[in-house]
Amino acid sequence: MARVLVVDDDPDARRLIGLVLRRAGHEVLYAGDGVQALEIISQERPDLMILDLMMPGMDGLEVLKAARQRTERATLPVIVLTAKPQTASAADLSFPNVHAHLTKPVSAETLLRAVQEALEPPRPVSVPESRVLEIACGESWPGSAGELLASALACALATNTLTLLADVEGLGRGAMIFDLEPRMTVEDLEAGRDPVQGLIPVHERLQVWSVYGRPSPAVVEWVAKRLAPQAGFLVWMVGDPSKSVAVSIFPQCRRIFFTFESHGPGMRRARLVLRQLEELGLRSPRVQPVWVRRGVAPEQWTEIDVQNRLGGVPIRVWPVDPAVAYRALQRGQSIQEIEPESPSARRIQEWAREILGLSEG
Repeated sequence: MARVLVVDDDPDARRLIGLVLRRAGHEVLYAGDGVQALEIISQERPDLMILDLMMPGMDGLEVLKAARQRTERATLPVIVLTAKPQTASAADLSFPNVHAHLTKPVSAETLLRAVQEALEPPRPVSVPESRVLEIACGESWPGSAGELLASALACALATNTLTLLADVEGLGRGAMIFDLEPRMTVEDLEAGRDPVQGLIPVHERLQVWSVYGRPSPAVVEWVAKRLAPQAGFLVWMVGDPSKSVAVSIFPQCRRIFFTFESHGPGMRRARLVLRQLEELGLRSPRVQPVWVRRGVAPEQWTEIDVQNRLGGVPIRVWPVDPAVAYRALQRGQSIQEIEPESPSARRIQEWAREILGLSEG
């Protein structure tokens, strides 16, 4: 059983949640505010945090941000519990390792199921043998660079053969890149609906699969089994590379790209992602950190400087014009469709040719 930290300013809510958890055999720690929660996180090292967002003083979002800045606790699993579902969704968008957002009041069954899923170690996705070559694209810092990279690579690969862009980040962003709406929810999948029914044609050789809701590794395993045999290339859009769903996908992928930026938080987060992947036996050349150079200000570091700051791990450099990226998102197209001769598009075409070489080798 696990040590679970319950953070809520309502003593009755703390008591009821703690009762459910103790009956299930868990050890429960309590915090009535954000400051106390951070002290317990550092001193008691819980296995999971159940966090109320709406608290006076330091609210739940501030607790999440402060916890993520403490490298040794940056991957602490979190379940958000709130009376305002729209606020919980915002937390999911902004912070890694938020495994579920539950709306008060929550049943004991729902709470314990979420706790079990958050505590389960990631399971590798097992897919049937297929000619498909799988690529993963994530982003180590919240933003849109990872999804721009995933969509651009998928479009470039689709010039050769049928390609699927599979968004398992869970927010429907994969479809929204192309100004489309996802055809599935997590509830559909849990009810047994065939994931293939969620594919949406984008171009002649490109289809996108996207979902509303946060899929678990078990759900993604089902999605992978159904989608992998459907195309020559399967590009996974995973969001945060350290989340359990992303980690479960990586063993099948020939290349794992993740974007990062050269500001301080972005570099620290990239180093953390690299350490976590290395612990899983995933390293260069399979893992490819992609430095996104947006060109909005003079860059103080060279490629060698950035590479050294990541511990000498080889990196790729992706020049992205913010205006081109914005137009791509605005029009629902990939970057190379907006400006096919731009440095950003040419770099994507180079990487796509490398991936094509992997499929032929």
